[in-house]
Amino acid sequence: MTSTLTEEIKSIALALGFHRVGITSVEPVEEAGRHFSTWLADGFAGEMAYLSKSPEVRADPRLRFPEAKSVICLALNYYQSPPSDAVPKETLTGKIARYAWGEDYHLIIEEKLTQLIAAIEARGGRCWKGYVDHGPLLERAFAERAGLGFIGKNTLLITPDYGSWVFLAEVVTTLDLDEDTPALFECGSCRRCLEACPTGALTEPFRLDARRCLSYLTIENKGEISEPLASQMDGWLFGCDACQEVCPYNRRPIETDEARLSAAQGAGPSLLLEEVRAIEDNRQFKARFGHTPLVRAKRSGLIRNAAAVEHAQREGE
Repeated sequence: MTSTLTEEIKSIALALGFHRVGITSVEPVEEAGRHFSTWLADGFAGEMAYLSKSPEVRADPRLRFPEAKSVICLALNYYQSPPSDAVPKETLTGKIARYAWGEDYHLIIEEKLTQLIAAIEARGGRCWKGYVDHGPLLERAFAERAGLGFIGKNTLLITPDYGSWVFLAEVVTTLDLDEDTPALFECGSCRRCLEACPTGALTEPFRLDARRCLSYLTIENKGEISEPLASQMDGWLFGCDACQEVCPYNRRPIETDEARLSAAQGAGPSLLLEEVRAIEDNRQFKARFGHTPLVRAKRSGLIRNAAAVEHAQREGE
C-alpha cells in the first residue's frame, strides 16, 4: 500500500511539471544542522538575520510539525539558452542570473505545490505547508538525502540530469512514504567553481561567505557595494552564475519545458544599464519587474547595481 501511494504521489508531482521527485524521512539532518550553525556563527550570512531564527527547526521539521513522517523533495529545471536577439556585447549592459530570466519562480512553484498538497490531503495526509526556498528547512540537505542529487563544492545541489540548474521545493507531510536512496556521485578533485568565483566567496570547498557572493551583494545586501568587490562584479547586475557555468555537471544542460520561465516572460538574460537608470519610481519598477525575481532587489538596489557595473566596465575600457 505504501509503495503504491508513494508512486502515486510521485506521478502526480511529475505530472504537475516537477522534473525530479525524491522522498526522505523527517529525521533531522544533524550534520547539515551543525554546519549551518557554524556558518551563522562565523558571520557568513551577512545581513540575512532571518536565517538565524529557529535554526534547530531547519534541521528537524518535527519540532514544528510533530506528526510529520516524510519530506517530499522536488526539483524544477530552469535552464534555457540565451535568446537569439541578445543585446550586442559592446553595449553597456548588466547580466542577470539565469534563474531570474522569466517569471518569478515562487509564483510558478507555489501553484504546483498547492495542487500537490490538495492531492496529498485527498489521500488522507496532512501537510506542513509547501516550501520553495522561503521556509525554515535545510532544503539542500533533505534533497540530497532524498536522492535528488548531491551538494557540490559550490554549495548548490547538483542533480544527475539537470546539473545545478534547478529550483528546489518541499512538502512535509504526515504520510509515511517510501524513502529514496541518496545519490552516489560527487565533485571529486574538481575545483573549477572555487577558481571561477570572481570575488572569492567560496572560501573553501562547501563553504560560501555570502558577504562576498555577488548573488547576495546584488540582491539581499541593502547597503552600498564597496571596493574591491564593486570592481569584481564581472558585469553581473542581478545574481551570478559563475560557479555554475564552469561546473562539469552543467556541460550538457536540458532546456526547461516550463514556458513561464522563458526569457520572453521576464527581464531576460541582460538589461541595458540606461534602461535601469531610467526607472523613475517604484510604481514604474513594479510594472516592469513586479512579476519577476528582480523585484527582490527593489528599485534602489537595481539602480545601485547598475551604477557599480557601469563604473567597473568603464574602468576596464
